[in-house]
Amino acid sequence: MSLPSRRWGSAALAIVLAAAAAVAALAAGATTAPADTGASCAGSYTISWQTPSDSPPDFGATVTVTNNSSYPISSWAITMTFSAGQAIIAGTPYSANVTQSGSTVSATPMGFNANLAPGASTTWGFHATYNGTANPAPAITCSGPSQGSSSATLSGPLDPLGVNTAAWDTNYLDPAIASNLSAASTGLIRYPGGSWADQYMWQANTVNSSAQPVNFAQYSSQTDAIAGGQKFVTINYGSDTPQAAAAWVTQSATSGQGVALWEIGNEVYGSWETDNHANPHTASSYASNALTYMQAMKAANPNAQICYDYAMDGNLAPGAGVSGFQAWNDTILQADTADTNCADVHWYPINGTPTESVQSIMELVDNIPAAAAEIHTALSAYDPSAYYVVGETNMSQTANAWNEQPVGALFAAANALEWLSFGAQSVDWWDVHNYGTPTADFGMFSSATSGEPAMDTPYAPYYGYALAAQLAVKGAKVGTLAVPTPNIYGYYSNLPGGSYAVMLVNADPANSYTVSTSSLGITSSSETEYTYDSANPSIASSSVSGSSVSVPAESIVVLTNGSGNPPPTPTPTPTVTTPTPTPTPTPTATGTSPAPGGCTVSWSLANSWSGGFQLGFTVANSGTAATKGWNVTFSWPGSQTISQIWNATQTQSGAAVTATNLSYNGAIPAGGTTTFGLLGTGSAPSSLPSVICSAP
Repeated sequence: MSLPSRRWGSAALAIVLAAAAAVAALAAGATTAPADTGASCAGSYTISWQTPSDSPPDFGATVTVTNNSSYPISSWAITMTFSAGQAIIAGTPYSANVTQSGSTVSATPMGFNANLAPGASTTWGFHATYNGTANPAPAITCSGPSQGSSSATLSGPLDPLGVNTAAWDTNYLDPAIASNLSAASTGLIRYPGGSWADQYMWQANTVNSSAQPVNFAQYSSQTDAIAGGQKFVTINYGSDTPQAAAAWVTQSATSGQGVALWEIGNEVYGSWETDNHANPHTASSYASNALTYMQAMKAANPNAQICYDYAMDGNLAPGAGVSGFQAWNDTILQADTADTNCADVHWYPINGTPTESVQSIMELVDNIPAAAAEIHTALSAYDPSAYYVVGETNMSQTANAWNEQPVGALFAAANALEWLSFGAQSVDWWDVHNYGTPTADFGMFSSATSGEPAMDTPYAPYYGYALAAQLAVKGAKVGTLAVPTPNIYGYYSNLPGGSYAVMLVNADPANSYTVSTSSLGITSSSETEYTYDSANPSIASSSVSGSSVSVPAESIVVLTNGSGNPPPTPTPTPTVTTPTPTPTPTPTATGTSPAPGGCTVSWSLANSWSGGFQLGFTVANSGTAATKGWNVTFSWPGSQTISQIWNATQTQSGAAVTATNLSYNGAIPAGGTTTFGLLGTGSAPSSLPSVICSAP
């Protein structure tokens, strides 16, 4: 059957990035290869000269490395593959540590050019020989580091993992779907389907007067059949009424079809959405009209949890970006904060289907910390008690072949754990079925159309979610895990029962790695291992022991049922100075302390509730030069602990806490400021003893 894609009937579907142009055969002059895309760093290759008449024929090449992320990076690694027998001449490489093994060339920075600010570049080069005729530019990939570290306790009521379905997806009702989603602990099911939601009349179960295959009662019954299944419903803001929305809330409450989460329309900031209100797709229109929906729904059920459509920064996610995203969020949060419980974030880091590699797709995960920081900043400024979910996510907003390849599992797993570590309450894949083709699909399961596998055959993202579910458990503390290998993304989980689990995702399509278990914080002598890799794209399990773990090329490895704790994140050593004695401050909810290393810190209590609270901190550079990093130390006055932190990483020993900058906010210009915040458990403090900022 003919069904809509995520943004059906949209002019936006025409905005697809063209594939990288083919590299023409080299002439005698200089030739440049296209840079790779989507990575936190990019590499471009230029042949500056070549002399066929030399014996042997030789040439000179320059490689430019550019930080194309929104945050500073402190390392990079270039990999490129020669295709015509070129050989680097020993002793000629400069400004990089360069090795060649067969046709593969690897390069890492020297001390002076490892650090790159956003948009900054560095160059290195070499002399090499070739056959005198063919000298094509090699394929080149740049790998950059993850932006920072974070952890969060999954203490909210929502299932940490979820998936989207639609009123048009008849096969959502298949028994295999409930069984498979139960096995993968993927329980928050969003309905009735992206843009479809803004045309769906729930009472009549129609879109444009056409009956839909799956009505609300059927969706509810199937969702209830999923272990831990929860309902996430997008109401029709575009073409229905607040009264109809309130009736839906009443129906769900009185019929036993309880909905865990509601949302006012889908992506209403976008012209591709149906929006019959005056001045459609504007922040002022949505803020005013969405409020009437929220108030009607709250009147029907004061406990209804309601999300608004969060607008994403297009610099971080081109496939989900919104022009004027800050103004959209600020306007709506200011106007509707009293009735808004959460923000629904849509995350598609690729726009269209440009040329990508396994590594460049995986490096899109590195943009999540900056996106999460923007979300936390917006919510804490206007609605500190609000939380956020990632209600839609995939690699691209366009149906793609990567979804059906092993990289789909790697991305789905790392994407989910990264978002959860940075504060998302749930991460929901798009979607259950897409009715696509083997080269263009979104689904977690096959739709058996156009040469696809049998109906409900799991695609790669399903396996990624099944493995992420080993860590993403309600009540667990999950976080990013520093792994020295640039191609490995690491995550940990302190599980509710007291056991410890780690997940390693290897983005290198050609090389396996060995990682010591002690470096991962594992103290047990044996663990249960689950493995998925490109050579065997299904999940295998076994009991393992030993002091190291092998991580195959292009793979996910989970170790669980073990013991341990994440190793402490290294923190910069503060500059040793003699501070000027100051009087003990009077206890207050805000405070400022002197900075031995040229920074000061002030803090305030942003919000509090029974058993928890939120604090905000502002770090200011009081010196005359930019800081290279900062630490904020303080002590809790009681037994408080941190459950979540953003824009910083933290360690706690007893009552003593140290918060340290992330890579993107350590450099504060003279007179400038940066902020971080945290959620704590226990009673809200009225004072923080010994609050001190130090800047190395």
